[in-house]
Amino acid sequence: MLRRGTASTLTRAEVRGGGKKPFAQKGTGQARRGSKRSPLIVGGGVAFGPKPRDWSIKMNKKERRLAMATALQTAAPSITVVEDLTAAQFPERKTKAVAAALSRWGVGPEEHALLITKEVVETVEVSARNLARLVHSPVSALSVYDILRADKLIVEASALEHLNSWFGEEGAAWA
Repeated sequence: MLRRGTASTLTRAEVRGGGKKPFAQKGTGQARRGSKRSPLIVGGGVAFGPKPRDWSIKMNKKERRLAMATALQTAAPSITVVEDLTAAQFPERKTKAVAAALSRWGVGPEEHALLITKEVVETVEVSARNLARLVHSPVSALSVYDILRADKLIVEASALEHLNSWFGEEGAAWA
């Protein structure tokens, strides 16, 4: 997620030119050169430079589910449950309305917050995306990173029911 893996350099095979032998093999007093694009020469390719690669790792479904449950349990003391957010509560697309709601829910201006909803409410989504320290995520797109990074978690009641049904209610400290 955080590492894109797009760094790329040219190897000696990818650099332009260098088809002709620069000078004779013997008799010049110089070191042997076969190409102008050798990594030893300025303008040549890079010997072992980075190439694009995929940094993602495979994780078993049960491990992923356990990680999510553990992250939620760790964040349990900082969870605030609110009634379901509707378009009626946020009729206009205003960042100020979401900021006011966050302060009502006990989120300070310097705290990172994660707003978890059951489904995406368009007015809330658009109003929340301009707040730098707020991440809005529906339950279906929840990530462990966002949970662990947040200082406060604001969860809709219906989203909490969904989380409890998915990860089990017994032993759930956030319920």
